[in-house]
Amino acid sequence: MAPARGFTLVELLTAIVVLVVLAMIAVPSFSELIASQRVQMAAMDLFTSLLRARSEAIKQNTDVTLSPAGTWEAGWAVTAGGTNIDTHAATSNVSISGPGVVTYRNSARLAGLTQPKFSISATQTATKRCVRVSLTGEPVISDGACS
Repeated sequence: MAPARGFTLVELLTAIVVLVVLAMIAVPSFSELIASQRVQMAAMDLFTSLLRARSEAIKQNTDVTLSPAGTWEAGWAVTAGGTNIDTHAATSNVSISGPGVVTYRNSARLAGLTQPKFSISATQTATKRCVRVSLTGEPVISDGACS
């Protein structure tokens, strides 16, 4: 009689148990990584929209605003003279707090005397990002909470 080829049921169950244990160890790390990446992407999206608003203010020689769609988490829009130039969709599982509106003058400087700051975080991670805009209009992303 020829020997049987393959795995026994005990060997198969042991392999499955080992894989399940490894997966259970890895899943929390992946959810932390995903939440951290969401925070970083939201910060980059906001940074890009601020750069776009500044560029359009110079290009069109008019005031350009970046305003939330209700709340910053619900998305935002870049508008010039009442015309939407760019819109951004809602961010999921990310908290964004910031000023009511950011207005760029045609000189690429900000309207107003206070420096806008956007604080971006998520509940599943300790990662925080701060997007600041200097009064000269230049946006900067930094790690950690806004101070």
